[in-house]
Amino acid sequence: MYNKELKIVKKATKEAGVWLEKEFIKWTRGQAKYKAADEIVTWCDKKSEDIILKHLNKHFPDYALLSEESGLNNKISDYFWTIDPLDGTSNFTIHNPLFTVSVSLFYKNKVVLGVTYMPILDEMYWAVKGQGAYRNNKKITVSKIDKLKKAFCTYCHGQDLASHRQAYKIYHHLHENARDCRHFGSTTLELAMVAAGHTDALIVSKPKLWDIAAGIILIREAGGKTTDFQNKQWEQKATSLLATNHKIHTIIRQNLKKINLLNRA
Repeated sequence: MYNKELKIVKKATKEAGVWLEKEFIKWTRGQAKYKAADEIVTWCDKKSEDIILKHLNKHFPDYALLSEESGLNNKISDYFWTIDPLDGTSNFTIHNPLFTVSVSLFYKNKVVLGVTYMPILDEMYWAVKGQGAYRNNKKITVSKIDKLKKAFCTYCHGQDLASHRQAYKIYHHLHENARDCRHFGSTTLELAMVAAGHTDALIVSKPKLWDIAAGIILIREAGGKTTDFQNKQWEQKATSLLATNHKIHTIIRQNLKKINLLNRA
């Protein structure tokens, strides 16, 4: 199932990513603007979105759609795209290569397909429900790490002050108790890294749907676990995300409890 959707999304994300890579090489920091007080946007975000929409609207004109830059379309459908045309915009603007293009597909509110493309490494992560997870067509699985002291954790957070404060507590605690804890500035990439076994857990407060949807199915299909902080299976309305290799899921939750975060998301 979803063979056509996967083919078109791969083509669209690759085209957008190749274009972004060319712009990245010649980008200067002064070109960036702010769509909110602390949220950067570039004209490259919009151009990448236009490339993706060109493909999706041509082949799937009746599907509903949510994109970071243009918002919701006016379609009513069981099929629903999410698009992050440039995840890691801040990284992009300071010549940090950790940025991606990411697209997911929901069917009846369940994520069934996800593609995340990292242009600089030419790595395409993709998954379809029931078919496993892949990087450049090679199957990937989550890590087998089962102890916090050996776990490499990452975290992301929302734009509000409360989310920032949560992130500080997560970083401080896990930096001292795990192998390491870092923030790479691209949620879609950090989820793909968990799916591929490069890292072991990602903790996200106040996530945006377009930032996490593709990564949710990547991790599930790679053998990992995705819940909210209360340990309920992740769904669209969740206000937090804990994505792990499954083996350290309970351990991470126990540590979030120690720093009083489980009841705040």
